[in-house]
Formats: sequence, C-alpha cells, structure tokens
Amino acid sequence: MSSERSELFEHIESDLILREFFQEVTEYAIFLLDADGFVATWNEGARRIKGYERDEIIGRHLSVFYPTDGDGASPETVLSIAESEGSYEEQGWRVRKDGSRILAHVIVRALSDDDGELRGFTKIVRDVTETYEYRQELERNRDRLERTEQLADIGGWEVDYETGELRLTDGTKRLVDIPPDAEVTLDGLGDFFHEDDRAVIDEAIENARVDGEPFDVEMRVVTATGRTRWVQVRGEPTDSGANVRGAVRDISDRKEREERLMVLNRVLRHNLRNNLNVVSGYASELKRDLEALDSPSIDEDDYERLHETLAKLSETSRGIDSELRTLDTLVAAASRFSTEAMVSKTDRIIENADSLVSTGEKARQFENAVEGSTDRHPVGVGDVFADLKRTYERKHPEAEVRIGPSEQTVLASTHSLYLALDELVQNAIVHNDRDRPVVAVWSRRLSGERVAIAVEDNGPGIPQTEREILKRGKETPLTHGSGMGLWTVHWFVTQFDGEVSISDRAEGGSTVEVRLPAPEN
Repeated sequence: MSSERSELFEHIESDLILREFFQEVTEYAIFLLDADGFVATWNEGARRIKGYERDEIIGRHLSVFYPTDGDGASPETVLSIAESEGSYEEQGWRVRKDGSRILAHVIVRALSDDDGELRGFTKIVRDVTETYEYRQELERNRDRLERTEQLADIGGWEVDYETGELRLTDGTKRLVDIPPDAEVTLDGLGDFFHEDDRAVIDEAIENARVDGEPFDVEMRVVTATGRTRWVQVRGEPTDSGANVRGAVRDISDRKEREERLMVLNRVLRHNLRNNLNVVSGYASELKRDLEALDSPSIDEDDYERLHETLAKLSETSRGIDSELRTLDTLVAAASRFSTEAMVSKTDRIIENADSLVSTGEKARQFENAVEGSTDRHPVGVGDVFADLKRTYERKHPEAEVRIGPSEQTVLASTHSLYLALDELVQNAIVHNDRDRPVVAVWSRRLSGERVAIAVEDNGPGIPQTEREILKRGKETPLTHGSGMGLWTVHWFVTQFDGEVSISDRAEGGSTVEVRLPAPEN
C-alpha cells in the first residue's frame, strides 16, 4: 500500500467505532478510493457484493468493477464529476469477481483536506439487482394483465368503503372510454351507469357489502364518449368485509346477437303465421269450390292430381310455389266454373308464399351482413347516395328521391352503410301514404369526429313504439317493433360506433339521422 493510501486509511479509520461500523455493514459495500481511483479499504459488505477478498482488491483500480461493454459513465468520468461537484450518484450494471453482473446503486463522494486538496473518495454501493428483477417481473405481470384485459374485454375494480377509495384497472377504464391515468371517484363512477340500471348495481354492491353476498349482474354503461355498452359485473366482499371487489366484462356483442335472434325469430314467426293463415284460408276455399264442380272437361286423372296438390298444400308450405303454379294451370283448363276467380285465389296464395320466402331471405341477408366483417375504412357517402337514387328511380318511379349535400366521408363499411340507408329509403317509400312519396338524403359534418347522414320523408311518421324500443335497446314480450327495418339499421350503425335518432318534421313525415365516426384525416 502506498504511503498516500496509508495516510488516507489512517485518516478515515482513526476512529475505532467508525472503523468497526464500516467492517460490520453487510448490506452495503463501503470502501475508500485514493485520488487516482485505486481501492484503499474494503469492508464485509464489499466482499459479499463484489466477491473479492480484501487482499485481492486493495490497490486495484476502480475500473475492475465496470463491464467492458457498459454504456454508462466511465470510471474516470465518475471520479471527475465527483471531484468537481462533490458527489456523483447513479444506478448501473457492474461486474463481480466471477464475471456475473449486478445492478448497483452507487454514491461516490470526494474527500478533501482542510486546504481543499483532494485526498480520495468514499464509495457506497448497494446491490439492487433483486429489486430490479422484482420490478421487472411486476411490470411483465402488469403487461400480461393489461394484454389479457384487452383481448378479453375485461377489467377489475375494488371499492374501499372505509376510506371511500375506488381502484380501477386499465381494462375497466378502457371499457368506459377514459385514459389509464384518469382519476375516478366513487361518486363519479355512478355517472357511467345507465339510468335504468343504476338501482340494479347499487343494490347488488350493497348486499355484498352488508350481507356478504357475491353477485353477477348484467347492465348497461354509458361511456365517456357517449356509447352504450352492455357489461357483466361480478363482485364479492373481501375477507375483512370493508371492501367489495370484482370484475367487469364487455358483453355487448353477445347481447346484440341475442337481440337480433329475438327480433328475427319474432318477425319470422309473425310473418309465417299470417302468411300460412292466408294460404290455408284460400286453399280451403279453393278446395270447396273445386269439390262442388261437376265438370266433364276435367278428366279423372287431372282431378286426382288436383286433390293431391291440395293435400300437400294443407300439410306444408314447402315447394308451395311450384305446386301452386301447377294448380294454376289445371284450374285454367277448367271450362264450367270461374277460371278468373280460381286463378285469383291461386295468385294470392303464391303471393303470400313469395312474401314469406322474401322475408326469410331478407332476414338471412341482414344476419350475414351484421355477422360479417366489421373492418372499417373511409367511405364517401356521395357514391352510396348515387347508387340509392339510381336503384329507387328504377324500382319506384312514382317516388322522388332527392340528394342533398354528400361530400362527407365516414369510417364504416361500404356494404353495411348501403344496406342501412337502403332500408331507410325503402321504408320511407313503401310506408308513405302520399300519392307521390318524397325522400331526401343528405349529410353534414357535426364535428371533427362525427358525420350525420339524414333520411327525410313526407309520410305519416314512425310510430312511437318503434322509437322507444330503439331508445331502450331491447324488446320485451309486451313491446316489440313491427318489423326488422329499424333494428337492422341500428345493428349496422352501432357496429361502427354510431348512433341512430328519429325526429318528426314540422311539415309532416320523419327524419332518421345516422351519426358515424369520421376518418382522422
């Protein structure tokens, strides 16, 4: 050991108590460096953390602890800063005697004599590798939790009723469209509950807190951006009973599928029952007329074929179109009864059968479209408006379709947007009681993020029951719409984060407004 280092050692360790303290500390490496950065002292903590025995390290330079490929400050830089500023502190990777690496929290302080001359440095090192790895694992777990919440559309929550503290995971905040760093109070949480469902969740949480009952409820939330979502909320009290915690999951897709199935089944059952009643009535009437005939112009073979056809008609409506056209041909051959009356009745049966088939096909098309891809892209509404105008000028020449401002672009699917507007325009024409139905379609920019598309008509208006069902978002056994039209528009629009509203026009008729997101640029 050089005389300079010996003097430094004697100067610092002259106090026996201080020297013993340094030696006994094992959680920290505490040692001295001379003015050139060579190790002058070594304690038990340094031996444990660095791996060197005292005799192996005294007199060696500070650089022995630094990795050759390190990207932090060099040993020379560390000492230079400590000398000029009095101290230096950092956290970086260091190398032990066996070559393994540790993450070290390092403090280096300059030591000067009474004249201000640099005598050396004290260095205190703490191994924070374990803490770092623990934090890394926590971060990985948090990332996994966040990714799981994103994939499953779930989130977690906990309420501390003693402190009034509310804790929400990022997944829960994402479900109500607020940023992860947003602060939500217990009172503020209630603002996200749908007004018709607040009592349900409040009662469930209160029962869990007071009676210790777990719960599982389905309810609606209104997000910070105004969207309505169906969620499943599960909760339970903690062991202490002071907290209630649980999970929330987005079930909007499932509820929408259930609603679609209910509406489609209801419409199909209704139309099937009505159309088959008409088919049955006309078939029975036609059978009575034919049985009363005494016509030699129809031979026995034709008569048997006619009755066979009617029997099949009574049993099922399958193949009804082809069988009834055969019946139409046979009846037309009869000469001693009213051919015109029989053909008329047969045509009515075929008409109702065709209507039933058309309803089923329409339901299938809508269901396929709604269940199809929801990939959204910029759609120019002007092109869709032009296609609608051409279609309805051909299908309904008695109606007038007016195209208003159409330069806007929405974020949706071209096919879905066309089907939604097609349904609105068709309903406005078919259900119009004027001699000349007039339908106007136009668009306007609401804000930087929303575009409104409106379909106006001069008809009798849309019944309040239809509007109320769309407002509530569900049908009940006592309240349901008359068809699929508005429901399909609602389904198409909401799958692209849009909304539908209906209002009366002062001059008569209705305005159905569809609001959809606009592209960012």
